[in-house]
Amino acid sequence: MSDNKNKIRCDVRNCVHHSGKDDCTAKCIEVGTCDACVCGETVCTTFELNERALQD
Repeated sequence: MSDNKNKIRCDVRNCVHHSGKDDCTAKCIEVGTCDACVCGETVCTTFELNERALQD
């Protein structure tokens, strides 16, 4: 059995923390904003652009 309880699913392939398998590899993530009312009003502030991914 695989242990997925600490996995963060992510499909942002141009982030340096993207594993290539739709998982986030950041040791910790931060999600904002504090006054969101719906999912679309939140953002991952841990995102860092992976310029190499943009070239692929």
